Amino acid sequence: MKSILVCTNQRDNPHQPSCGARGAQALKQRLTEEVNKAGMPLGIKEIQCLGACEEGPNVKLIPSGPMFQHVNVNDLTSLLKAAQAFAKS
Repeated sequence: MKSILVCTNQRDNPHQPSCGARGAQALKQRLTEEVNKAGMPLGIKEIQCLGACEEGPNVKLIPSGPMFQHVNVNDLTSLLKAAQAFAKS
């Protein structure tokens, strides 16, 4: 099944960047709501790291889809358009 991975890693050291410290849980919740509302055949999954903590929150379309960085809940339009196209491919 095609899915959207959302990194939700929360580092213990507040001086190190992490997706969790930048609102990844709220992002995951909003993505879940929007994907369900649109009826997209995509799962939403949490992952602990996508390897780009400095660029988070990070989201990846799997399998073999693009990765999105610096994603926030107020700027989901392009991500949702890409996810919809990805789901149909």
